[in-house]
Amino acid sequence: MSPDDSVTSAPAKKRTRNREQPTPHKERVRAYKARKRETHKEISVYVRPELKDVLVKLCELKEMTQAEMLEMLIEAEARTSKLL
Repeated sequence: MSPDDSVTSAPAKKRTRNREQPTPHKERVRAYKARKRETHKEISVYVRPELKDVLVKLCELKEMTQAEMLEMLIEAEARTSKLL
């Protein structure tokens, strides 16, 4: 009886996963922003702290993100002003 026929012998080569390394967080963020830039424009604004607090509360009440809330407010004002 050879050692290869033995039930207790270990396999000749251990199996390992052939798996790529996960994408680093910075690369995922960079790719997300690149996709977002295809359909959206970035704005940067400064508002008074009390208005920012109101925006946060509105977003919580409506269960929306701040970006969604600002888009909704801009669209509503544009419709009122007949720009849309």
